[in-house]
Amino acid sequence: MCVSKAWNFLIKNPFFISSHASHHSKLRFRNNNNNANLFFVMTARHQAEYSLHFDDREFSNYTQLEYMPFDNHHFIVGSCNGLLCLMDFQFSFDIVFTLCNPIIIKSITLPKPCLRHLPYKISVGFGFDSVKKDYKLLKITKENVLDKFVEAELYSFKRYSWRILAPLRYGLYSDDFMVFANGIVHWLAYERLEDQGVYRCKYFIMGFDMRDDDFKEIMLPGNLGNLPNQSEIYVIPYEELPSIAVIELGCLHTRCNILVMKKYCVVETWTKMFRIANPGPEPMPRVLGFMKNGNLILGAYDNLQLVSLDPERSELGYFGILFYVSTFMESLVLVDQVNGDDKVENDVRSASNVNHSIERAADGFTKLAVNEATNDSNDV
Repeated sequence: MCVSKAWNFLIKNPFFISSHASHHSKLRFRNNNNNANLFFVMTARHQAEYSLHFDDREFSNYTQLEYMPFDNHHFIVGSCNGLLCLMDFQFSFDIVFTLCNPIIIKSITLPKPCLRHLPYKISVGFGFDSVKKDYKLLKITKENVLDKFVEAELYSFKRYSWRILAPLRYGLYSDDFMVFANGIVHWLAYERLEDQGVYRCKYFIMGFDMRDDDFKEIMLPGNLGNLPNQSEIYVIPYEELPSIAVIELGCLHTRCNILVMKKYCVVETWTKMFRIANPGPEPMPRVLGFMKNGNLILGAYDNLQLVSLDPERSELGYFGILFYVSTFMESLVLVDQVNGDDKVENDVRSASNVNHSIERAADGFTKLAVNEATNDSNDV
């Protein structure tokens, strides 16, 4: 298919790509139609398969994705503005990161991190700096179990480079990937405290703001700061507000408490939304996310089944075999890049007529978003 040079230049312009992503991101929160919201799902049967699903009661299939530049040995760090961040250290001690946009069939391999040793513990977070329009990747590692500090380094897509940050004195609670919400990646951390010769651990949520590269602490709700014996906690995004949620798995995974921070970064607004009892002898399913209709997406440990749960009626719906699931939006991010390891500098030459086209396109996005928001409000 032939595309005119003017249109080709237009859709590859960073301003156009950013406006397109911003427009779709706003629609996801403004539109009450569940078909405007998508989930990316990786299933593992005889071989890995990738698909997008609508956020509806049936988890309806939107489309199958034929292009994915990785296999079952890669880990999906996260999804942001239509980009998937992948991590692989299968065949060497080096950790390899890849950014992929499966919609436009583009991927790039990132430079290797500065700190390349295979860590005792690692947590990685992928997100977007909305101020500088930059995608960033934060890597936190603990080299061995006796280390009092963890090492941190940050990758910037715009600079196409890593830089080492100051070491952190907090420990990593788990190897879970970080959660991106409100411009901040979140993970669980702990601090070892001494009180008259008795040591204990204080648990909390650590955040790293992608906009100003600043670390912050967020207190956990209730008594979770002093984690009860044999309990387990993890963080997931709560995009409806948007905010974050903490999942507490009780002793021996017999129950599950779901607490949501109703007003982001206001500790007093932690609210227990659901309490779920384990229906059988298997380990409690892991809560993976929330659907627009209020159902929970769960991943069962015993057979890797992806299921939904209506917490009000305790009704289960089975969707298939799970490997990974996350919210997703279609975008043009990476359309101005080439496949593989080479980074291409954006062409800064700009004719006046092309600039006018870009401005008109941005105006069109704004008017369309306003019209759709108005239509939504009229339908209520």
